[in-house]
Amino acid sequence: MKKLTILISTILVFFLVGCASSGGAQSSGEKVIKIGAGPDGYPQYFKEDGELKGFSVDVITAIFDHIGYEIEWVLTDWNGILANLESGKVETVANFAATEERGQKYHFTDPYYSSKTVIATGKENNSIQSLDDLNGKQVANVLGSNYENVLKETYPDDHYEIVTYESNDVIFTEVANGKIDAFVSGREILLAQINEKGIPLEVVGEPFGDQPVALPFKKTEENDAFILEINQALEELKEDGTISELSEKWYGMDLLEK
Repeated sequence: MKKLTILISTILVFFLVGCASSGGAQSSGEKVIKIGAGPDGYPQYFKEDGELKGFSVDVITAIFDHIGYEIEWVLTDWNGILANLESGKVETVANFAATEERGQKYHFTDPYYSSKTVIATGKENNSIQSLDDLNGKQVANVLGSNYENVLKETYPDDHYEIVTYESNDVIFTEVANGKIDAFVSGREILLAQINEKGIPLEVVGEPFGDQPVALPFKKTEENDAFILEINQALEELKEDGTISELSEKWYGMDLLEK
């Protein structure tokens, strides 16, 4: 009977050790979060010399460093980013507009900046100076972006046509050479691309819309508690000037004041 007790105890020890060693990073005390981003979304996120860089990358890294998490970046195009979030392959994504429609499916952290929307044209195109000049025009939009919706909410006239493309690069070429009249995009991102990459477009008219950009999470009690932790870290990073410094670094202006 004593031998049987010892044998059972030995088996139990091996079982517990095995379970403890099979939990991956979490069991070793390392906290990891998977975050979706793209390799070519300058200056929010982009791959350079094998390293992921950008404003959203820096901000999100600062947030999760603050609360003791390692980030595993999962890079795909925008459609893949959305699909990964929906399927649970990533827990959240970078540079995500916290819209009312998306709020039906996800809970959001506090925004880390707000994006304005603008219209851009080719430099030789003088026919569009404001939203009122879009009548009868074709306006390019990137598949999956929210800027089309912002335009329709601000200017709900059906006399312009939205033409959807899968990538910015094609849009830049089509708008620059006049095949498409205009492009609806985020002000901050587009100005940075024009200034730093020499994109042959120019912003016309006044910026419109005000889209808060935040981290989305599926609606669970666990995630709601996690969001509170993230919000606390984000607030501290705003107060100590970290977010302002990063926006000055990437955009030459403090996005918290614009």
